[in-house]
Amino acid sequence: MESKNHLSVSFIGAGNAAFRLSLALKYSGINISGVWNRGRESADFMAKILNKRENNPSALPDTMVYDEIYDCLNSNIVIIAVSDDFIPDIIEMIKLRQEVLAGEVIICHVSGSQNISIFGDIPNHGVIYPLMTLSKSKPVDFKIVPFLIEASNGKSLNTIEELINSLKSEYSICSSNERLKLHLAAVYVNNFVNYILSMAYEISPQHHVFLLPLATETVRKAFLKGDPFLTQTGPAIRDDNGTIEKHLNLINECFDKTKNPHEEIYRLFTALIKEKFIEYKDNVKF
Repeated sequence: MESKNHLSVSFIGAGNAAFRLSLALKYSGINISGVWNRGRESADFMAKILNKRENNPSALPDTMVYDEIYDCLNSNIVIIAVSDDFIPDIIEMIKLRQEVLAGEVIICHVSGSQNISIFGDIPNHGVIYPLMTLSKSKPVDFKIVPFLIEASNGKSLNTIEELINSLKSEYSICSSNERLKLHLAAVYVNNFVNYILSMAYEISPQHHVFLLPLATETVRKAFLKGDPFLTQTGPAIRDDNGTIEKHLNLINECFDKTKNPHEEIYRLFTALIKEKFIEYKDNVKF
């Protein structure tokens, strides 16, 4: 496969997002010219994986590991993929460089929560936020990853769209405020759900895998209905107080409530479901 794409991209950061996004871009024919990271070991590992033959079907030049952050500015696009708290420091380090001030390079971040205004006077900048949980240990098909993008001007937007199109991903042009809302929603869908699933594992670890079909169907139905609450079932919505008491008794048998939140969370969620059902039942058909 021969690449005809003229873009070159450098990454600042070598964490989960940088690793997965750079790998997908290089495989799709985008030249990942280099990576800089505060810890050299992570950058070395990322470049090593990117330079494997199977991850570079277009036979693009090897991805370099940069000693200086300013070496990244020789690319068309610099993607800042570091923790949110560190993004302002990175911008402060590079914003007065001639390449940046002259608009010769587009500076982007991949954060869901950082406002685009963080770039200040940098003329060409944007946001490329993949709405997906990413990790080095698990491959992801970027064709199913939606991106929320934003840009300072038409030139930057067109270049960002070119990058996303190379991945064959869906995207939406989205304001920083709306992106922040979706980032918050993603915490509920991903991080909070993971916590609840870990609690389910604590109750019955030896049979936990049997919950997978239920979990899959629960999420599938929730997104088909519009408002996920309309798919709610279970003892709380039925006002099945006998079953609720059995559950609470079992929780108290299994867990020390001074050290474990199971009872507190069960009571809270049960009360909230009952309350919301009362609010809905006269106006919405379940």
